[in-house]
Amino acid sequence: MVDGKDTLKGYTILITRPADQSQDMIDRIREYGGTAVCFPMIEITGPDSWEQCDKAIINMKKFDGIIFTSANAVRGFVSRLENKFPHAREIIKRRQIYAVGKKTKEILSEYGLPVDAMPDEYTAEATVHLITQTNVEGKIFLLPAGNLTRDVIENGLMQAGAVVERARVYTTKTPAHVDTVRLQQLLTEHAIDIITFFSPSSVHHFFELIDPATIKDIPTAVIGPTTYQAVVEYGLHPKIKPDEATGEELINSIATYSMNAE
Repeated sequence: MVDGKDTLKGYTILITRPADQSQDMIDRIREYGGTAVCFPMIEITGPDSWEQCDKAIINMKKFDGIIFTSANAVRGFVSRLENKFPHAREIIKRRQIYAVGKKTKEILSEYGLPVDAMPDEYTAEATVHLITQTNVEGKIFLLPAGNLTRDVIENGLMQAGAVVERARVYTTKTPAHVDTVRLQQLLTEHAIDIITFFSPSSVHHFFELIDPATIKDIPTAVIGPTTYQAVVEYGLHPKIKPDEATGEELINSIATYSMNAE
C-alpha cells in the first residue's frame, strides 16, 4: 500500500464495475483521501439456465480439474452448489482446482475450496501454460464461465489433448439504467480525474454512451491486458495499469500515479 493518507486528496475516481463489487475500492480511495463516484457499466446476474452447471455437478467425479477464471465464476458456481448439491462439496475438494487471480483464490478459500495452482500472470493464456506443464491428454476439465468468457482456455487445453466442458454460471449484461446525462455532465465539467475499467465489456458499454473524445484528456486506469486493449481500440491509451490485476493494486497504482503527476 502506498504510504500517505492524503495521496488522492482532491481526486475524484470514476468506478465502472458493479456496485456490489466496488465497496473495497471505495473504502481504499477514501483511505487515500479521494472521492469515489460509481457508474456501473455492467451488471452480473444468474445464467438463463442452470442446466449445464447442474449436469456438471451431478457428474463431478468424471472431472480431473476445475478452472475458475474470475470471482463471478466462483460466486455463481458455489451458490448453485450450496443451494442444490451441498453433498458434492467433498467430491469437488478432491478435484484439481485452478484459480485465475488473487481475488478468485481468496473467494474459493472463503468457501472452503482449496486452490491447487494459480498462474503468476492472471490471464487465460498463462493459465493454459500452467496447466499444460504436465500431460493433460485425455483429462477432463470443468470451466464455470459467463456468457462473455473467452475460449482461450478451452482451445489451448483441447489442443493439448484435454477435454473442456463449459458450464454457464453467470451472465454479464448492460445495466437497465445508467444516468448518462449526469455522467456526461461530470465529464464535461472536468469533475472526474481518473476513470477505471475492469473488463472489456465495461469499456464497450461506456463508449456506447460516451464519445471517446470526451475523455481524451482524462487518465484511465485498467485491470488486465484485454481491458487495456479494449480501451486502445477507442483511440485512447491507459496511463495506469498495475502489474497485478487486482482492485487493490489498481488503487495503489492510481495513488502512485497521482504522486508522480504532481
